[in-house]
Amino acid sequence: ITLQPGDLVIVAATRQALTDLLAGKPAMLNDIWRQGVAETDDDTGDSQLGLVEAVIAPGSRMAGRTVEMLGFRRLTSAVTLGIQRRSRMIRAKLGEIRLEAGDTLLLCGPVSAFRSLRTSRDLILLEWSQSEFPTTTKALLARVITLAMVAVAAFGIASITLASVIAATAMILLQCLNHRQASRALDLRIYLVIAAALCMGTALELTGAAQLLAEMVVLAAEPYGTLAILSAIFLAVAILTNILSNAATAVLFTPIALSAAEQTGAEPFPFLLAVIYAANCAFATPIAYQTNMLVMGPGHYKFGDFLRFGGPLVLLMWAAFTIVAPWRFDL
Repeated sequence: ITLQPGDLVIVAATRQALTDLLAGKPAMLNDIWRQGVAETDDDTGDSQLGLVEAVIAPGSRMAGRTVEMLGFRRLTSAVTLGIQRRSRMIRAKLGEIRLEAGDTLLLCGPVSAFRSLRTSRDLILLEWSQSEFPTTTKALLARVITLAMVAVAAFGIASITLASVIAATAMILLQCLNHRQASRALDLRIYLVIAAALCMGTALELTGAAQLLAEMVVLAAEPYGTLAILSAIFLAVAILTNILSNAATAVLFTPIALSAAEQTGAEPFPFLLAVIYAANCAFATPIAYQTNMLVMGPGHYKFGDFLRFGGPLVLLMWAAFTIVAPWRFDL
């Protein structure tokens, strides 16, 4: 089929596919939004367009009528992009489809217009479905800011914390994202988890509990020989580094490891390596390392996700060190 000027094309797509298409073609999105402005004289001036799903309520006055008959744009300040009926997309011209109770409408319009729809008795707004179109025109600028943040932190010009704050501020000031998008990215549950874990780690360190645990590990493994002590030190450091910071754990265990090497008459080098390697097995909790916390929010990860996937990796590192150490250091 060869398309000709004036042909009417009916598009059937998932919401994600439609969002990706329109986000990549801002001109098309603006044309869709503004095509009814001349008829309605309704232009809110809100440049931030979004998507939301709404269901035709039982007994709604909209049932039995088409969006054209209703003057839907004037009524809701939103454009209907699609209609889904009983989990199926209707392949027909939108203006000719008579609405039924239970139909799900995909609406496009200013975010401010959606707030007024919450009180509508004819439409049930699905709050969880509301999203804004990504500003793809700022994509290149956002990439540059992100790369600059990574470069500044990598070359030691500034700490990752300071670089991240500056980059986030630049994103907002340069309109790569707005304050609503930025505030939605802040998950208070993450801060509660991190604060609780940091408090626990600090308490272990200041009360001497961490020191006591370290000494108990060495005493428990001592009867089984040098390799058992080395393996136990690695495992203890790997566990505590996910609760304390890796630097604090390394400082705590280094003198203990050297003392254990002296008591057993072994070379101190493998014991120091055990502390160094294990202190960097920071995979099992979000507080173990700064980058874990950086990806926790954007990736929508939970504390249990780190434990589920990072825990086995820590055990794998421990097992590998325990197997290789006797061969490498003649223990």
